[in-house]
Amino acid sequence: MADDARTLYDTYIDYDHVDLDITAVADHVAMQQIAGENFEMEKRTLEDVLSDRRFNVPEYQRLFSWKEKHHRQLWSDLQQFVEADLVEDSDVSDVFFSSMYFAVDKDSNTHEIIDGQQRLTSINILLLSILEELRALDAESIQQETVSRLVDGSIKQIESLLYRFENPLKGNVPRLSLNKHDDDDDADLGFFEALMLGPETRLEYLCSDEREYVDGRRGDATRISDLAEAFRISDQTVEEKAPDTSFSSFIPVYDSNWRLLDAYNFYKDRIEEVVAAANNTDSKALALINLSHYIQNSYHVGEFIIRNAAPDFRMQIFEILNDRGLELTKIDRIRAAVVNAFFDADDRQEYVDKWEDIVVAFATDEDQIDDYLSVYLSIVDPEIETVGEASAELTNAFATRNLESDVRPRLRYLDDARDFLDHAHDLVQYYKDITNSALEPTDLALAEAHEKCHEVLVRLNDQQMNQWRPFILALYHHTVTDSNASGEQFYDVLDTVEKLNFRRLLVGEDPNIFQEIFIETVHRFSLSPEKEDSESVYKDSCRHLIDEMRSSNPSMFSDRFVDIVTQAQAWNPQNAKLLFGKIANEHFREDGMYVERRLNMSSIHLEHVLPQSLIHDADNPIWLTEFFQLEDDEVEIADAIRTYTELYLRDDEQLSEDERQRRDSIEEFITQRFVNDLGNFLLLRDSDNIKASNLPLAEKMPQYFDTGEDFRSIHPNRYFTETEGVVDRSKLEDLLEQSREVQRGKRDEIDPTLVDYFNSLWTYEALQDRRVGLLEDTLDIVGFEQLDDEFGLATDRDGVRARIRRQTEQEFEKRLSLRSL
Repeated sequence: MADDARTLYDTYIDYDHVDLDITAVADHVAMQQIAGENFEMEKRTLEDVLSDRRFNVPEYQRLFSWKEKHHRQLWSDLQQFVEADLVEDSDVSDVFFSSMYFAVDKDSNTHEIIDGQQRLTSINILLLSILEELRALDAESIQQETVSRLVDGSIKQIESLLYRFENPLKGNVPRLSLNKHDDDDDADLGFFEALMLGPETRLEYLCSDEREYVDGRRGDATRISDLAEAFRISDQTVEEKAPDTSFSSFIPVYDSNWRLLDAYNFYKDRIEEVVAAANNTDSKALALINLSHYIQNSYHVGEFIIRNAAPDFRMQIFEILNDRGLELTKIDRIRAAVVNAFFDADDRQEYVDKWEDIVVAFATDEDQIDDYLSVYLSIVDPEIETVGEASAELTNAFATRNLESDVRPRLRYLDDARDFLDHAHDLVQYYKDITNSALEPTDLALAEAHEKCHEVLVRLNDQQMNQWRPFILALYHHTVTDSNASGEQFYDVLDTVEKLNFRRLLVGEDPNIFQEIFIETVHRFSLSPEKEDSESVYKDSCRHLIDEMRSSNPSMFSDRFVDIVTQAQAWNPQNAKLLFGKIANEHFREDGMYVERRLNMSSIHLEHVLPQSLIHDADNPIWLTEFFQLEDDEVEIADAIRTYTELYLRDDEQLSEDERQRRDSIEEFITQRFVNDLGNFLLLRDSDNIKASNLPLAEKMPQYFDTGEDFRSIHPNRYFTETEGVVDRSKLEDLLEQSREVQRGKRDEIDPTLVDYFNSLWTYEALQDRRVGLLEDTLDIVGFEQLDDEFGLATDRDGVRARIRRQTEQEFEKRLSLRSL
């Protein structure tokens, strides 16, 4: 500070403008009079606010975010008006519609909306709904000439509030222009613009060459026909204007676009209800006109106009309103902070566009944006220990000043802000690659190992935890950008991560056991994109993860793991499906049949042999009889199974409360201990998914085998095949042939002796036997090369198998005893 500088310590700031005998400076000299001179406040009706103005939503603002609850709140006052007796004991009043803040530049009539976007947009859509109903009235059926004139006048008056004339080529356009994702200025026709201009323009929007067709499996993909229905485009309009257009394609639609459509359909429905309550066209017209006038003239707004203010002052006002608790989301705050950080930088637009690219990548879905940014921040900030902590610190990281947080504000200095946004922008596609199961294997930016890496990623995204994402994202980026790295190395790490998570699932541990280890591994091996170099990390990171988890969670390793898994009483079907999928594909790979046979992990189906519906035929409850061998009466719980069957077959109204509880508890016991046991599951391709899962086994087996080699080739199904399982080959061939003859009408029924054979094939003893083999498969599939013969399978497989069988028999002995019930 210069020696002759004046500060508040030695200079009196004179607000009264009087002569004093001390050093003083007038207030207008000491500070800019922005708020004092450029701030105007006035109470206005909505009609006054909307008349002869253009409105623009600046880029730092949120997207349209109102949900149905907000529209219901707005409509509640209108509903009271609609239902009121307007003369006798009327309790209808005018409405204070809160405050709105606008910024207006000199010689401009464009009002930049600092606060009030949600309400103004909703009012525009509401008036549009009224306008469309007025236009749809049958003019010839209006009886009173005065009403006819009022209708014409109201249509023109609402149109003047909603639209302005742009030019002879463009014609009328909406007075309100939204954020670029809701109303893209760069496009010939934006989403909100199309919505406001009516069905023909909406159809033009859908048919435009600017629309990008996308894969229907994408999260933001919407079929054009569904969008046309939401836009309320009639079949007649389609037939007249676009008869040759295919509506089966998919285009991306942002969440905020859907919220606009939801708002439109909400108000359309409400206005149509008002119209439907009228007795004739005159009544319809009066109701619509009165409702429009009430909105325009009885809704009052506290209007704040900021004139000729610099962008940073507008941002200050926005942040003040934000800090005072207006309903702004975390992503709204980050967007505003990014715009504010670059507001006077030469490359401002470049970095605002980079932020918007991130938003678009997730179709404006704020939860997905939050998820990605949290993963990104956990990678680049060494102070972050968990993804949850990163999510809580996002607004502190995307900030321009120091806050009460250990996280460094990345937008404080422009160079830091550029690097921070550059890396966030660069990693978006990498993140989508590893989290979007709809992508094809070749979409991965790897030189090799696409299919098996993609397969593991699909399973990981389906395994009830996402703590792995920071580490795998950072490693994937490293693999793609490091010329010395390979897809095979990346697969080895993916395989290790998946095996760790399978072990966690199988011993019943919470996913939070991983919440720190993966992020710690990122920083230990310098995988952040902010680091210029990183060492060869693949083998070392795998070893580190295994050692750390072995130390902190010993139940996931060695004999303790075997004991827990063998004695597990119920298996989560989703986990079993993913485990079976991994086992099957690994065997396809070992047999050299991976490319031809590999399972699509997103479409496989888990089948219960003993069905979830325990009694399919009340006259012949074959499943329980055969499975528990009730005729032999060998198991202690036989009487309980018979009791269940008897109670199940009685009408619920005939049962006492104790009987209902007894029935339900036995059913729950059978489901948990037998139906959802590992040994009771089969794996089917989506095409194999049968329609008769509850039928007896003799009727299901032909459907299993109808797909040729598919069922036989899936390794976990081998118990039910004639080559590796217990099924008699000749009997199976006879069953399949006779089943085909029945279908062709050449045979009335299958030989009863064959039916009896297959229906008696699946018993609790068979389940035990099959379970042993599947548990052995499980130990094979989750084993680590880094742990030398961890389970003893390499040196004494027979001994391990005998141990599993012994423990399984002990477990089933408990299940079949009365103590279990």
